[in-house]
Amino acid sequence: MRSIPRKSASPAFTRDVMRAVRRDAGRASARPVVWRLAAAFAMAVCIVALVNVAVMQHMQRQRTIALRAEQEKLEAELEAVKRIASEAEPKVVLENDRGTRVIMDLDTAIQPASLRNYD
Repeated sequence: MRSIPRKSASPAFTRDVMRAVRRDAGRASARPVVWRLAAAFAMAVCIVALVNVAVMQHMQRQRTIALRAEQEKLEAELEAVKRIASEAEPKVVLENDRGTRVIMDLDTAIQPASLRNYD
């Protein structure tokens, strides 16, 4: 390779190549801007989608937590009602068509109910 003499390009060839490079540089610079804008828009869409998914998951967690708290509250109320029902004394409720209601406590009743009227 060292034995081959070095040749330089003609001035016309260099000028033509430089013109072509400048001409193509103007066209090529517009394309990357479009691609950059498209990439930025795609990234913005992805970020919005990710934020939306994160917000929906957070709301779902909050609803789940609220439902669990309500379930625990209802279970506690049910236990309280069961406790009250087991401690209640047995009673009998007698009612007629006219809306008269008689409630009798069976534990403290001394006499049995009779058909006799003391008016």
